[in-house]
Amino acid sequence: MSPVDLTRVQREELQRELDRNRRWELRLPLYGGIALLVIAAIAVVRLVFFP
Repeated sequence: MSPVDLTRVQREELQRELDRNRRWELRLPLYGGIALLVIAAIAVVRLVFFP
């Protein structure tokens, strides 16, 4: 057996890890949008209260 041949258990574990990572990747745009809103709020507060 060569080092690149995976057992069925290893393939299943690898697939589960890929599925978990894919779910996190789908959340990234939401987190990016939240981060932009926080930055915008900070900028507005600075402009309004600290001219």
